[in-house]
Amino acid sequence: MPPYPQVTGYRTLLTNSRVGWWLVATVGTRLAVCTIPLGVVFAAEEHTGSYAWGAVIACAFAGGEAIGAPRMGARFQHRPLRRELAGVSVIHAVALASMVVTLSLGMPLAAAALAAVGGAAASGTFGGLRTLIVRLVPGSREKALALDVIVNQLCQIAGPALAAAVAVAWTADVPLLIVCGGLLIAAASAVKLPDSLSAGEHGAGGSGGRARPPTSAVIRAIWPSLVVATLVLMLQAVLEVALPGIIGDRDGPPAWAGLALSGLAVTSIVGSFLYGLRRWRGRPHHHTLVLSGVFALIVTAVGLTASPVMTVVLVTGCGFFHAAATTSRSLTVTEVLPAEDWPVGFSLLYSWGAVGFTVASGISALFLAAGNADVLLIAFGVIVLVGSALTWWFERITLTAGAGRESAAEVRT
Repeated sequence: MPPYPQVTGYRTLLTNSRVGWWLVATVGTRLAVCTIPLGVVFAAEEHTGSYAWGAVIACAFAGGEAIGAPRMGARFQHRPLRRELAGVSVIHAVALASMVVTLSLGMPLAAAALAAVGGAAASGTFGGLRTLIVRLVPGSREKALALDVIVNQLCQIAGPALAAAVAVAWTADVPLLIVCGGLLIAAASAVKLPDSLSAGEHGAGGSGGRARPPTSAVIRAIWPSLVVATLVLMLQAVLEVALPGIIGDRDGPPAWAGLALSGLAVTSIVGSFLYGLRRWRGRPHHHTLVLSGVFALIVTAVGLTASPVMTVVLVTGCGFFHAAATTSRSLTVTEVLPAEDWPVGFSLLYSWGAVGFTVASGISALFLAAGNADVLLIAFGVIVLVGSALTWWFERITLTAGAGRESAAEVRT
């Protein structure tokens, strides 16, 4: 008998006590990650008088995440889960609190170094906790991954709102200290979770003595998902950066960009929820390509329309496809990789997407100086469409070549 029950609906999933403790740990860790970028910008401006230092510190945090994610994700599979989650959460909290102290002392360079340490420490929790929710409910991967994406979207909404609201009402250090407390709560919740990731997978039996594959082997196995994840996050970054200027150029209030992006966040939650309701026909990777392509088409239409109202409507509507594509990408990882490699696969998705988002944000800032926001959005939309089509084509060629080699081997034998 499996150690955990099979689940058939979201309600049943949420009544699983261990899913509840997973939720505590996930919110505690991801809320911190989503609060830090804007939080450090406000804190740096308050203590140094420069938003630029905030951008440097946020970049250092993202860089630590991107570099550390594959190795730290693997640690969650090969080390005791409770000890690993508690340890990295405490390290992240201490690094973040120390960063606040160094900023208050006027040492932004030291704060950037501490942010990088915190980002690296936290980078494995994304893949580890995403793997855990799938292991806890092995009969319902779609719903488990959809729930994970929904929680992530909610944290992306709540984190910047917390950073901005508390910084305005009180002081910029307080939001960062609040999420430090959340990290410590996540560390404490680890005792309620399984002792290892393999404990929740019926019949998995852990790694079974299998040697841990190099990261390059995991990349080769899931490269189509990694490429699409990077392209989609780049397009999202361009949309977020360019939208205020686009709406302003169309004689609409730039503040409508906030309304449109909030609408996108809400429809993303709904889209992920709907995708997880059932098992859809076809391979999850094909779902990813189709959903990402529709997302890119709608964003391209945002660049082409002249109406500020239609701009808001289109941005809001594209969220249905964006989050569902995220869920299907994660589902692809669980189908392509063996269970013991899921933490690394999920962490690679996270780090590649983060790198794409960061690079695209920088490109957008430079491009927008020329005042060509519409052109930038259309260009990136087309890039994602072409990239998705090429990914499908290359994957098809690879599969065909692999089938041909297998047929030739059978003939020889």
